[in-house]
Amino acid sequence: MAGLLDRAKAAYHALRGLEAAAPTRRWRDTPQPRAEASYVSAGASVVAARAQNYVMNNATGARIAQALPDQLVGTGIVPRAGHPVETVRKMLARGFSLWADQADADGRCDFFGIQLGLVRDMVVLGEGLGVWMADAMTGAPQMRRLHPEQLDRSKSDGRLINDGVEFDAFGRIVAYWIRRAGPNLDALSAAALAPERWPAADVVHIFRPLFPGQIRGLSWLTPVLVPANTLVQLIDAMIERCRVSALHVGFIVAPDGEPVYEGETYNGTTDVAMEPGAMVDIPPGTDVRFSEPPDAGNVPEFVASILRMIAAGVGMAAEQLSGDYSQVNYSSARAALLEFRRFAQTIQHQVIVFQLCRPAWRRFLLWQVLSGRISATAFRTAEADFMAVKWLPPKWDWVDPLKDSEAAVLQINNRLVSRAQVVAEQGYDIEELDAEIAADQARMKRLGIEPVVLPAAPAPSPEPAP
Repeated sequence: MAGLLDRAKAAYHALRGLEAAAPTRRWRDTPQPRAEASYVSAGASVVAARAQNYVMNNATGARIAQALPDQLVGTGIVPRAGHPVETVRKMLARGFSLWADQADADGRCDFFGIQLGLVRDMVVLGEGLGVWMADAMTGAPQMRRLHPEQLDRSKSDGRLINDGVEFDAFGRIVAYWIRRAGPNLDALSAAALAPERWPAADVVHIFRPLFPGQIRGLSWLTPVLVPANTLVQLIDAMIERCRVSALHVGFIVAPDGEPVYEGETYNGTTDVAMEPGAMVDIPPGTDVRFSEPPDAGNVPEFVASILRMIAAGVGMAAEQLSGDYSQVNYSSARAALLEFRRFAQTIQHQVIVFQLCRPAWRRFLLWQVLSGRISATAFRTAEADFMAVKWLPPKWDWVDPLKDSEAAVLQINNRLVSRAQVVAEQGYDIEELDAEIAADQARMKRLGIEPVVLPAAPAPSPEPAP
């Protein structure tokens, strides 16, 4: 017994040595540790609804919901086939381009529009949800974008189904339980329909995994909704304060209680008009007291501080969130954009490409095989060559075009990077670019247009002799 007490005392003193783990009054109101999955399962849908309201009714929220998907997807993350045969690569590129225009089952956008919509859902609602189906006429695979809440959170058995996601005995996802209509999602639906089981291969479910074992996504606005709501209330209060202050210019106090000015009296209150530059005769004994509202402090700086907090919480630069670049210089803007681009590239390749683009490429290839455009024998013997693909996000605009292009040329000339890498970073395909350059040169030669000869760069002047 004594040994047990000694170990308990030692553990208690060890906790006291770590302030972050100590049971002090500083942590009295802090929630006790619990599994991350329980947080998401219990509150993700409420957070998603509040985030949706924020982006629909607040200018800052609307900016986040527009700017982040635009930066992550933009005009689309396009595939570049990696098959070793050039003719096959061209055939795949043309086939994917034609299929992309009919990829949306609802016919409202192309495949790249689906990318943008699902990523916006992931940012605002925490996850993007889509299901695969086949075109009735051509059999081409098509995707229908669904509201994430149609993935039924109530479908759980405590063992193999959790939050609408079904697993096998090894913990692998095998199916999703999706409602075709849900509350307030379908105007024709009076009540939620029972969920239907969809095989995992027919569902695209994208979200940013924050911890091991995460099943459902969490809105990217989760860390900022509280300060954002506080900021909205502050701005509303300041607007109301300014409005009320403007209404109350001054107060006239007469010793006998009689009205001093002429005006309309209602319920004992006289509405007195004050005109600029007026000379007013004040009776003896009358006191005029002007409204002097208290100073609210440096509100603009406080608002800017909250906006910087919100920008940091969603992974954006402060000037990206506000759209105000008047207070930044080249160095600070470049540093902020480089950091944001590193974050964006992580999401592009580790989330969007892996969870959405790669399954779409495989779906496209299988359709090409089933439709006879690709030989089944060729695909079976060289499946890895057909599956090889590189997804190219939209190019990043130069921060300083001259300096950045000179740096790229310097790296290429010193064999530090390849032309293909530099071109890919700009969102282009090196083979298409070289083909266009060759076509331009052939056309100029055919038309007798002389190429422009650029002057040679001046040689550096020698160092003066000591």
